[in-house]
Amino acid sequence: MWCSAGGYAVGDGANIMGKTSQGIRRKSRAVLTKKVRERGKMPLTRLLTEYNEGDKVIIKIDPAIHKGMPHKRFQGQVATVVAKRGNAYVLEIPQTKIVKTIIALPQHIRKHVD
Repeated sequence: MWCSAGGYAVGDGANIMGKTSQGIRRKSRAVLTKKVRERGKMPLTRLLTEYNEGDKVIIKIDPAIHKGMPHKRFQGQVATVVAKRGNAYVLEIPQTKIVKTIIALPQHIRKHVD
């Protein structure tokens, strides 16, 4: 098969497009997108909110802040605050057999209302 870049392509032509990205934000367009009215500066109360050990929080990722962002699979899950580490919080999420430990900045968590 003739390639427009000059020369012949090797194989069936599937390698012309390149390799699919396997990055951490892949397949997250809907999850990590803000609504139009949510864009802009975030309120300071989100940064200044203090969480105590044992508090229940919801992981709600803010896509504008990349530091301290948990993996997208934990979006919307309820976690328990275990400790504070610098500015970040150590969270535990119970899974079926094990407990996952996550470190997240306060921009990515909200208080859980029972």
